[in-house]
Amino acid sequence: MDTQPNAKALHTRINTDISQLLQRFENIMATATAQNTTHTSTAVETYQLDVESTALVRAAEDILSLTRTMKEMWLFGKLETIGENERDIERREQLEKNIADIQKAIEEGSLTKRAFPDETKKVEK
Repeated sequence: MDTQPNAKALHTRINTDISQLLQRFENIMATATAQNTTHTSTAVETYQLDVESTALVRAAEDILSLTRTMKEMWLFGKLETIGENERDIERREQLEKNIADIQKAIEEGSLTKRAFPDETKKVEK
């Protein structure tokens, strides 16, 4: 089943991915600044750095996957936007009015009179 996430799910995923990315980076920095000198602690820190760096890469891949999903949704018209602003509403209303005016002009035939004034005079004679 291929369902598209809604805006709330996308925001949650964005926040989760960002927090994971930051948390992994913080963990790497905390491990790198440790001052232990024993072989055992060095081995544990090395393993922890490996795990955290792998998780950091995975978090970055998740963000890239999210951006790809959002691009696909945007291209195919399935991305739900939060809403229209006032300018978008005015533009849409003006376009609807223009379409209605053009349709009315086509039905009345006044559009062809304006486009080809010489030919309409010939037809009228």
